[in-house]
Amino acid sequence: MVLVQILGGLHDATLELLIFNWREGTLQIALKTGTGQLDKTTLFARGVTELRCPRLLPWGPSSSINTTNLEQLGDASYLLTIEMQSGDSIEVCCGDVSLDSVPAKWVSDSGFGDSC
Repeated sequence: MVLVQILGGLHDATLELLIFNWREGTLQIALKTGTGQLDKTTLFARGVTELRCPRLLPWGPSSSINTTNLEQLGDASYLLTIEMQSGDSIEVCCGDVSLDSVPAKWVSDSGFGDSC
């Protein structure tokens, strides 16, 4: 799966913002990758049934990603795990995961623009 390979390349990407839409069951994760024109990337999770997002910082403060893992569960859903370099792990159970890269000039200073 190509998405799994791309997610593996997010080591050291900076997590800038999480937006969870409770009513729609969607999660947007804004990332800064530091890779040229596609500097801003948004990870989308749809059909979210569970979100675990601790910020306990057991390894100290960090906004950088250490590892990512996408596991298909037996019931045709996915478990997305993002381990932060702070030692915290963000876990998302969802029906679909996608990644959208947009040129940095299209994205507002806050990390999200109308094009995201």
